[in-house]
Amino acid sequence: MPIPILEQAQVSKQAEQPAGSAETPTATRQGSLSSPPNANQPTQVALGFHLLNLGRINQTEETFNVTGFLYAFWQDPRLRFDPQQVGDQVVRYTPEQIWEPTLTIFNSQDLQKKGPVQLSAKPDGTVSYLELINVTVSSSLDLRKFPFDTQTARIIWEPLSSDVKGVSLVENPIATGYSREPYLSLSEWQTLGIETSVGSKKGEKEDKNYARYTYEIKIQRRSGFYLFKIVLPLMLITLVSWTAFWINPITSFVPQMNVGITSILTAITFNFTVANSLPRVPYVTLMDSYIFICYIFFFSSIISTVLIHFLLNNRAKPEPGLRLIRQSRWLFPLAFVGAQALLFATFLAS
Repeated sequence: MPIPILEQAQVSKQAEQPAGSAETPTATRQGSLSSPPNANQPTQVALGFHLLNLGRINQTEETFNVTGFLYAFWQDPRLRFDPQQVGDQVVRYTPEQIWEPTLTIFNSQDLQKKGPVQLSAKPDGTVSYLELINVTVSSSLDLRKFPFDTQTARIIWEPLSSDVKGVSLVENPIATGYSREPYLSLSEWQTLGIETSVGSKKGEKEDKNYARYTYEIKIQRRSGFYLFKIVLPLMLITLVSWTAFWINPITSFVPQMNVGITSILTAITFNFTVANSLPRVPYVTLMDSYIFICYIFFFSSIISTVLIHFLLNNRAKPEPGLRLIRQSRWLFPLAFVGAQALLFATFLAS
């Protein structure tokens, strides 16, 4: 669980209250507290997000579930009070009582539902905001290096249109982090770290610049499943297809063809398995290229088998057929290793 940082984080004061006006906020003043604290300049809001759990990642829909705490801190001089008069160092409020920045998750897949919120103010007017976030977020995936890929899952906060000019976002490193509990990591993914940034974006329909806070989670795929369930079995099937070159080509032509055709059908099954777990991307992934190279060698093996059988049927000159079958026994393995080595070097080096 995140440490209690509400008492630690501070934001810069943006307005000074005249001396002697540090009275305790009361219900008679709350009517004026729903407006932004600074009428002439944006209110600086320091944001931080602490990730509690990274839920199921749907690669086909390019979404992921996230749970965590959103922290926000800002200065509201109207909420200053004398702790001796109040009898406490903190005054708690409900969202209806005071102004708060209206932030929304820009890349939320569904309509965002506001979670439980805690609001409190210190004697100097520093307001602390804490909200539990549980949302499904859309984030594009770059699958070119699949299954050896590293992804960045993003959560983007922006103020609503009514708060654009009244809010200035900054990062709060103290309130930012992620849980290292075992339940955070998914079986297929490893969390590498997080990054945060603050920027702005111009509205598509309105002539306004939207402040934007971005929380990025770096995750790396654990490729062991794909290595042992797809890559290595497909490599063994490719090796099996070359046993046709060790069978008597004159008396066993049909068994030779059956080996090659069975290998192709098996590779097609593997391809469907991979395709069903990924989105329909417009580019070729590492796994696509690997399976395609296996296809090439399966077809080449069948063509070579037919050619060898054709040459050996010429009983007057069987030497070309015998020479081709001897060359195929070592040429195919060498070419396969070279092609796959070049493939992995090209994709993983980019």
